[in-house]
Amino acid sequence: MNQPSVSKMQRLAKALLPYSTNEPLAIATEIGIRNQAILRTIVDPSIKLGMKVIGRETTAARRRRREIDEAAQFRDPQSGSGLRVVGREPGAARRRLRKVDEAAQFGDPTDNRRGTRRPVVNWHESGHGPALLLLNGFTASGLIWPQSWLRRLEEHYRVIRIDNRGTGWSRCAPSPFTIADLADDARDVLHYCGFDQATVLGVSMGGMIAQEFAIRHPGIVEKLVLVGTRPPTPAQIAPDADAYHLLMQQPPRGADLREFFTATWAQTVGEGFAADHPDLIAEIAEQLTRRITPRGCVLDQARAIAAWHGANRLRRLRIHTTVVHGNRDPLMPVGNGMRLARLIPNATYIELPGVGHLVPHEAGDTLLRVLDA
Repeated sequence: MNQPSVSKMQRLAKALLPYSTNEPLAIATEIGIRNQAILRTIVDPSIKLGMKVIGRETTAARRRRREIDEAAQFRDPQSGSGLRVVGREPGAARRRLRKVDEAAQFGDPTDNRRGTRRPVVNWHESGHGPALLLLNGFTASGLIWPQSWLRRLEEHYRVIRIDNRGTGWSRCAPSPFTIADLADDARDVLHYCGFDQATVLGVSMGGMIAQEFAIRHPGIVEKLVLVGTRPPTPAQIAPDADAYHLLMQQPPRGADLREFFTATWAQTVGEGFAADHPDLIAEIAEQLTRRITPRGCVLDQARAIAAWHGANRLRRLRIHTTVVHGNRDPLMPVGNGMRLARLIPNATYIELPGVGHLVPHEAGDTLLRVLDA
């Protein structure tokens, strides 16, 4: 990236800082998102359901069909209705799965699985046991979790990882959207998978979705684990402009994407971790390049975060909650975890010395102990 572009991005980052703690601005942003979403459904009714319309398909429906066709090429028949990358299947299998997925997504919007409507987002299922819902952070799909850590979870849980709208195979899910929409997506997936309750673990933006999920659907959440995240506006502590710039920067034209992601994500961990664990940082870069989050989707998620507000709602929660935060987190200042623990009644707070933003990678054993407690 050349210097003028960097300067422009830094100016943009500084301009976004007022949104971090200004609740009226957050409310105005939410109203704008809602109005835009309503107008889109009026102009193109198929956007709401992601369904095929009679006669000529709309642009949104065609994009969604392509998404499903691509996903079908990587489907794991043993992983339930979610899509899991396991390698390319034979052509006949791909064609069969394509027909099944097209029928489910563009035909009848109901399904014999508990008689519920198919969710608008994609997810990944694996493992055996009670439900564990994993919600990932800004621009990160359900692919981006440490694989060795996931395998340990799968021994005890039915692990459900969601591709939030805009990421993974949910890139053509309806937009724009709010954090509340993402929380309702998670609820829909959980019910579609046949679970009435789950432990919910959210990291970063996924922690925001998890909080909203618990506020909106408290009866579904058995245990809440909030990792490297923050409370709603206006209660959070904003990072500095450099952190915003790190989150929003894009690779230079012609750059090697794996090198770019490796260098970028290495800046989000505690001191020395990237040098000591290059394999984990390389794994993240490889997972990111499987399914790049488009620029427009990045901005949709940024708007959703900017519009999220209502910190006092957390005081209503009566759910077993654990807040986990690294004290060297460059993206979410550690004071955010402390504030969350004060806002949520009887929440347990765990601070991790020397740990940065990628807690599942840097301190996965701690999270396993929290889940087992």
